[in-house]
Amino acid sequence: MNQPLPQPSKADVIVLAEIVDHLVDAVGDPSATVRRAIMILDIDLNPGTTLNALGERLQLEKSVTSRNVDWLWNQGCVLRKPGRNDAREVELETSPYAHKHLQLALRPFGNHHQALIKSLEMFIQLFQKHMPTLRELKAMLTVGAMGKATKAQVINHLYDGPPTTDQRAVRHLIEEGVLKDDGER
Repeated sequence: MNQPLPQPSKADVIVLAEIVDHLVDAVGDPSATVRRAIMILDIDLNPGTTLNALGERLQLEKSVTSRNVDWLWNQGCVLRKPGRNDAREVELETSPYAHKHLQLALRPFGNHHQALIKSLEMFIQLFQKHMPTLRELKAMLTVGAMGKATKAQVINHLYDGPPTTDQRAVRHLIEEGVLKDDGER
């Protein structure tokens, strides 16, 4: 018999929203996918990892892994170094700035990377049509903390992005069935 999952307290939801804020600081963009947050957490847990090892651990195709690591590198949150054993390999590690913010995000999880990664993977499983972003995660947690909120209230708690981007994030949550639209604006 499936028992319903216990609902987190308002205080727990607020802590989770703060964790998302630290993840946004670590990756430098609230539009980053939750997958990218998982990837940078895995790189932080395994400094010196290679693209192949990262992809294998996260069960991602090489092209997906490469594209996402390139994005993280362009954001300045991942560093690349020549391989110690093979010059054709590139070793990855988080930048000092990203590492600092990841450490702040990990505190409520007892500094256990895998615990936060598993939580983020559970969020991804709520979606069927697209890969959710950190902005969408923050919007969902905002509603969770408030209990009930208008779209405008949710958007006011996001990251000062373009209004269309914030509105699209809320719309995706409604389309996916993660949030319910009461028709309030």
